[in-house]
Formats: sequence, C-alpha cells, structure tokens
Amino acid sequence: MLLTLLPESSKRDVLELEVRKELAFMLLMTRGWGSPEAVDAAARVRVLAERSGNLQQLVSSMAIRSFHAFIAGHLTAANALADEALELAQRDVDSFIVAHLHMIEVLVRFYRGDLAGAEKHFAAGLKFFGDADFSQAHLGGGIAIHGWASFNAWMLGSAHVARERLAKMKAAVNLANPHDPALSDSIAGRLHFYMRENESAEAFAARALEQSEKHRFPNEAASSRCLLGEARAQLGRTAEGIALMSQGIDALVQVGSVIGAPLSITSLAAAQIRAGTIGDALQTVGHALNFNPEESVHVPETLRIRGEIRVKQGELNLADEDFRNSIALARSMGAKAWELRTTMSLARLLSDIGRFEEARGVLSAIYGCFTEGFDTADLKDAKALLDEWSLSPVSHDRG
Repeated sequence: MLLTLLPESSKRDVLELEVRKELAFMLLMTRGWGSPEAVDAAARVRVLAERSGNLQQLVSSMAIRSFHAFIAGHLTAANALADEALELAQRDVDSFIVAHLHMIEVLVRFYRGDLAGAEKHFAAGLKFFGDADFSQAHLGGGIAIHGWASFNAWMLGSAHVARERLAKMKAAVNLANPHDPALSDSIAGRLHFYMRENESAEAFAARALEQSEKHRFPNEAASSRCLLGEARAQLGRTAEGIALMSQGIDALVQVGSVIGAPLSITSLAAAQIRAGTIGDALQTVGHALNFNPEESVHVPETLRIRGEIRVKQGELNLADEDFRNSIALARSMGAKAWELRTTMSLARLLSDIGRFEEARGVLSAIYGCFTEGFDTADLKDAKALLDEWSLSPVSHDRG
C-alpha cells in the first residue's frame, strides 16, 4: 500500500484508516468472511482506530471486530464487543454505525438462541435501519437485517411476520450491486427451507449459487451450495443433495465461515437417514452438536434428528430423551417452530408404542399455542395428525 511509504503522522493514519476499512469490506466479500486476509485487515483497522482517538472510528472498528468474531462462531465475544460498542455509541455516533451494531446484535443473538434479545434489537434499530448509507452498504445491511429478522420471527412461531419481513428484505435489494441479489436469494431460500417450502428453497438457492459463482462471492457460494443440497435432498434427490451439502460445508470451513454450518451438517445427517446410511447419520449428527457449542439456535433440530436416528436403531428410550430435550431447549428459547416440529416426532413415537392419549395431548398443546401460519407445512401436518387421531387411536408410520 502506497500510504505506508509516507512518513508517519496523524494525517497519514486517518487516510490509511479510511482505505483499510474499505479494503476490509472488500476482502470480506471476495476472500471470505473469516479469511486470514480479511481478519488481518480488520486488525489493522483496530490499531489505526485506537490510535486516532476518534470515538466514531473506534466504535466502527469494534463493529468490524464483532462481526469477525460472529463469523468465526465466537458468539460470546461478538456479543460483548457489540454491547460495549453500542454503549459507547450513545455518546455521539452516526446512525450508519448504530444501525450496523443493532444488526450484529440481531445476528449474534439469533444464533445464540436469544430470540427475544434479537427481537429487542430489531425493534430498537428500526429508526436507524432506514439510513441510506446502511441500506446501500457493500454487505447489504438492509437485506441482512430484514432477512435474519424474518428467520427470528419464524422461529418464534410468527410465519406471517416472517413473510412480511422477507418482503421488506427484497425491497432493499439494489440491482446495481451484484452482491445484493445473491445475498437476498440465499436468505429467501433459507426461510423457505425453514418453512419446508422446498421447491421455492431450491429455486432461490440455485439462483443464489449461480450469481455467487459468477461474481466470486465465496461465502454466499458456499452457503447457497449447502442450501441447494438441503432442498434437493428433501425433494428426493438424496445422493445429489448429500454431495452438494458435503461440498458446501467443506467450502464454509475453508473460508472461515463457521456460523450457520451446524444446520447444514444436521441436514446432511437427515439426508443420510433417507439414504439408509444410519451409522453415517449418527456420526454426522454428533459432528453437528460438537461443531460450535456457542451456536444454540439449531440444536433443537439437531437433537430431533438424532432422536429420529435412534428410532431407526430401535433405541426408543434414547429417542424419547432426545425429543424431550429438544422440546425443553426450544421452549427455553421461545422457538415455537422447533418445539412444534419435535413434538410431532415425539407424538409419533408415543403413538407407535401405544401411548395414544399422551401423543394427542402433547401435540394438541403446542398446536393450540399458534395463532397464525396455519398454511405452513408443519402446522398442516400437525392438524392432520390430530384430526386422524381424533377418529381412531391407531399406530402411524413416522414422517
């Protein structure tokens, strides 16, 4: 960098800081969010920001460091940095930086399973998310915040709110920035996958992967490849799905993007169950549980999948334990979507062993907690089971 040839001075540091910040963002997109180059660039930004004595530059640097910690899966550290930066930002920091800090808080708290905390920061940040610089930022701030807020709403059991937020995310896309459509399609595909709308998930994932590979966005390419594999496995193209997921997970690790990988690893285990390779599935689900202990939000689904594996192995007591642990964790998060899905697994198990009244009771209790989203796959399946069981208490095949 030519700036380093200039004599050391505060003026040179200010110039270098601005250049380094832009470089850090570019490296995030082109080398990978957790790549050594991006991490090194962020470290230099920190040094220059602290040297400047400028509060705004310092808070901005802390936001970048928090984001890197988040991507690396160090959620406790990311949370602490974001909290500290937001506290400092109360003094006098522009809305662009405050918007990013609330966005980071939403992302970090979502993956930690603090869904209520994520909602709190989404609400607090709404007055800042309209900032023009934030909505048009390189990494698609307006897209990311509404996208992850849609995930959070779905987890909380509010499918209608999730769809509303997804619509706002799509409205934030700047077609002049090729990164925006790739990110938007990737997020849309993930929400559709959560909702078990697998045809839509596949379409969005395929488009996101094509755009990401065309423009060389390694993070989006890796996550879109995972998502495409997950959707295709659910649609019956199991072998192809397993191959795509395996490639995508490896690519995520290579670019240092740890966050979110446990769900794709869990989906790989689910696909291996369909392929009949139960031993592989059990090993994979163990990998998902141990991959990053700080990431909690998908653990209820991972425990559910392990329970389904144990049903296949005839270990019904262990399966029952996994399902009940999944439900307890989901309940502690307020993750009604996960609680419903696992309760269906538990109810089927109870029905299979002749405990029909208990099966009906646990499923009707969680079904009664929902006030919207009755057109979604899980709620329709739950209603179908309850309707069927109300007519005849017979054993049913597992879904």
